[in-house]
Amino acid sequence: TRMSIRYADTHAALDLDQLAALFCSVGWHYRTADPERFKRMIANTPWVVSAWDGDHLVGFCRAITDEAFNAYVTTVAVRPDYQRRGIGRELMRRLMAGRDHMLFVLRADPEHHAFYGSLGFAAADNMFRRPRSG
Repeated sequence: TRMSIRYADTHAALDLDQLAALFCSVGWHYRTADPERFKRMIANTPWVVSAWDGDHLVGFCRAITDEAFNAYVTTVAVRPDYQRRGIGRELMRRLMAGRDHMLFVLRADPEHHAFYGSLGFAAADNMFRRPRSG
């Protein structure tokens, strides 16, 4: 049977326990280690999109933004057993829909460059970063 994934773009739809489990499923344990910090990270993110198979969270993306010119995609995660089914692509499509006037930027590991390239992102070599200390 073909899965029917539903999508939501509100914080109200989120379950932080399921979201933490999703993050852990893709290797981001460090982001969930401090529950208060994790909760604050999500609460302070204006744009979120989640993907659901029934009552199970299977994908999530988010962006921080000034809602005028710039948006930074900080998270795109799809549970490993749901990957390669178009869920990440649909999460990103919904995140950017109606926002063509915005510059979207993100960081991605090399194994994900082709995916983001297929969504219209281009590599930029003028990015600077100051690593966090904790």
